[in-house]
Amino acid sequence: MVSPERELRAESRRVLSDAVADRIQAKILDGTFRPGERLPPERELAERLQVNRSSLREALKKLEQLRLIAIQQGSGIRVRSPEDASFDFVWAMLFPGGRPNLPRIRDLLELREALLPGTLRLAIERASAGEIAEAVRLLQRATDPELPDQEFASMLRRLEEGLARMSGNQILLLLSNSLGRFMGQAGFRPAALVLARNRQPLFSTMRRLAVALEARDAGSAERALTELWRGVARGILEGFAAPGA
Repeated sequence: MVSPERELRAESRRVLSDAVADRIQAKILDGTFRPGERLPPERELAERLQVNRSSLREALKKLEQLRLIAIQQGSGIRVRSPEDASFDFVWAMLFPGGRPNLPRIRDLLELREALLPGTLRLAIERASAGEIAEAVRLLQRATDPELPDQEFASMLRRLEEGLARMSGNQILLLLSNSLGRFMGQAGFRPAALVLARNRQPLFSTMRRLAVALEARDAGSAERALTELWRGVARGILEGFAAPGA
């Protein structure tokens, strides 16, 4: 049985290795460490970052899993292009150093827009009557002007997750959940609340989407959903530009 002291030391090491990985990751993002460049030897890098070598090794393993570096025995550690990174790297790209990266946030919003119509078509084909009715009720509830701002933002996320679940495609659902987690980051919340406070223009589109869903009219539903998401994306980007966001 592992002692509590050993568990605590292991947890502390994991926390430190995450912090070290974040620091190296930031240097890759800002160009300090360039693609194709060889990182300093392990001992030198540990001294430069002022961490022990075991924590550094764990951090390097995390970065290798993200495909940000390539560790090759005998030839050192080379930096890979962020374009070759795994999808999980999106998390770091959105708010490097705690600041919103608007071009990458726009990319994420465009990806959602590209995925939603196909998800919707599958949902309309495969969802049960009860699932369709629940989505319609959610849309109707979301157009209540008395709904708290935070609850409106939550309902938008639930609608997207619900459509992915109704599609019956498990991989699409996993991708939707990943995108939802990215957009659930704390950095998105101020912009999402700005969107929610100015949501009135979205209501007519949401009502049209509800009617089309209930009728299982895929064409009308797709047009309404695309219009709705573009309004949401525009509102989020405007929210980032708002004072205090």
